[in-house]
Parts: sequence; structure tokens; C-alpha cells
Amino acid sequence: MNDQTRGWIRSSKWDAFWLQSGIWLTFLLLIVNSSQLQEMFYATAVFLFWIAHRFSSFYLAWGTRAYKPLLRDQQKRFIVLPLLIVLGVLAVLYTPESFSTFTVSERILCLLILDFAWGTHHFAAQHYGILRLYHHRWNPKSAASANKQDRIFCWGVGGALVIFAELLHGTSFLQEKHILPILLPDWGLAGIPLLLRLGTLLVVGSTFFMVRNAWLQDSGLPKILYLFGIGMMAVAAFQLDPFQFLMLWTLQHWLTALGLAIHMGGNDIKQAEKQKSVPLKLDTAKNYLKPWLVLITLCSFSVVMTPFFEIEAISVGGRYSEQVWPDLMLWLQNSECYTFLVGIGLASGFLHYWMDRAVYRFSDPQTRKSARQLLFSS
Repeated sequence: MNDQTRGWIRSSKWDAFWLQSGIWLTFLLLIVNSSQLQEMFYATAVFLFWIAHRFSSFYLAWGTRAYKPLLRDQQKRFIVLPLLIVLGVLAVLYTPESFSTFTVSERILCLLILDFAWGTHHFAAQHYGILRLYHHRWNPKSAASANKQDRIFCWGVGGALVIFAELLHGTSFLQEKHILPILLPDWGLAGIPLLLRLGTLLVVGSTFFMVRNAWLQDSGLPKILYLFGIGMMAVAAFQLDPFQFLMLWTLQHWLTALGLAIHMGGNDIKQAEKQKSVPLKLDTAKNYLKPWLVLITLCSFSVVMTPFFEIEAISVGGRYSEQVWPDLMLWLQNSECYTFLVGIGLASGFLHYWMDRAVYRFSDPQTRKSARQLLFSS
């Protein structure tokens, strides 16, 4: 019996690196103690994977044959609404100040708050989607209780508790920008270490509860490992340095999104070759390389475009592109196009959240049909 029939999306090795990355990334951060090495590793990942993952759902929607019928029949979801999102963000930034009581900086801040909230939901939704895929792959007869428990775990442990841990560390974006009041009074600050320990215990208990249920419901080893990975990362939110957790949380998200997208993109290329009029005997080595061609394309695009999209990170000095192309970043910072670039950067994040939902919207029969062609292709 091969790997796929045992519940993996592509294979045990592929899934272990891409989809189960939360486990090995956590151990890697614990083993590599040098903050300089960690930051170099993360900077490299930003250039290779950040924009690549952000546009991976666009690649599936616009660049694969399997999604062409969906793109044609659901133009509102894939064309009209994405266009409205971009125009809406630009309209917010370019509305004359005479028509608004908010400055451009305040409007950017409001958009960043929306990005923070939508992004938190997006991370939890990705976890939930992978859990359901693994459960379906191993045991299609999914219990309704398992579905509900997965939802609560992803948005509770993978969402609410992570934000709570950030607030306790004092590093939440919302707290730093004084958008949320300090949740604890001065007398409670001494109790923060206790709350961090209690939060850790809550995560550990919830994770073991979910792993136990997954075992009893015959959800399969892949799902159990992914649940374990979510739990490890949530524990890291309480125990690791905030920047270390940021690296772990975002890297796992990027690798998971890319692993799924390039697996599906590679399958689309393989299916296109099978449909050629002249029968071809597909070479095993060529089939192996197909997903890597998709990865190279997306990563190359990411390296080129990161300096332009990193303008979205409006804190000067915190952009990795400034260390590689300082003159370019200085020019962009002082360019007349600065507001436009910030708007496009923010809009691309919102588009990513929207397009991911559109591409993986399994509740829609036509979307499910297109996705299944690429997800479970042999």
C-alpha cells in the first residue's frame, strides 16, 4: 500500500517537509540558538517564500487547466471581487483629506488592523483546511463531532490563545499601536509568568485531547501529526521569544501554502501532458521535477517582487530589502509612488486571503471538483 493511500496528500516525505513543517521548524529554532543565524534563515525565507505563498492561490486559479472552467463560470468571485478589493484599498488611501477626518497614515493603520484580524482568521482557516483534508484522505466517513472539534481547536488554540500569548509578551501589533488598552493593570504584571505557564498547560491539554479524539475516530497519522504541530507552535507562542515565534508561525504558514500549491500545480502539468494528442510515456524523473518547476517560478517571482511589496512594512529599518538593496528601498521610500506601493502591498494581502478562500472553497461543488483533480491526482 503506497503513501497516498495511507492518508498523505502527496507522500510522507513531501508532507513532512512542507505540510508538517510546524514540527521540524519548532525543533530547529530550539536547536539553533544563535539569533543571527535565525534571522539570516528567516530573511532568506522572506525573499523566497513570502510573496511566492501570497500569489500561490493566484497561480492555481489563473495558471492551471483544472481551474479554467471555474474561472470562466465564477467571474464574480475570481475577477470582479478581487478587482473591487484593490480599488477599495486604493480609494481609502487616495480619498482627499478634505473628504475625510483621517490622515493617510491613520488610514494605513486602519488597513493594517484589518489585515491583522483577517490574517489571524486566515492562519486558523489554513490549519482547519489541512486537518479536514487529512481526515478525509484517511477516513472519508467524517463524524460531525470531529469537524466541530477541529474548528474550535484551530480558532481557539491556533487563533485566540496565540493572540493572548502575544499580549502577555507585550508584543501584539494591536498593543504596540495603542489600539487595545493594556489588558492587565499594574498589579497584574507580576502575574504574567503564571499566566504564560497556565496558557502553556491549556494548549498542551487541548492538544492531547484532540490527538486522543483523532486516534479514537480513526483520523490517521497525518492528521494526528498536524494537530501535534499546531499544539507545538501554540506552546511556542507562550514560551519562545516573540521574534522566534513570529518566524515559526509565518514560516509554517508559507511552507504549507506553497507545499499544497506546487503539489497541485505539478499535477496540473502532468495531466496536461497526458492529454496531448500523441501518447507519451512519462518519465519518472520528469514527473518528479514538475512541482519543483512551479516552486522555482513562484520563488523567482518572490525574490524580484519582495522589495516592492515590503514597502507595506512601514517601519523603516525593519525591512530585509533595505539590507540587500538600500538604494532601491530609499528611492521607493521617497518616491511619489510610495502610497500606491503601500496600497498594492496591503491589497495583495487581502487578495491572498480572498483567493485562498475561493480556490479551496470545498463547500462549492464546482470548486471541489477542480481542486480534487489536482489534490488527489496519482
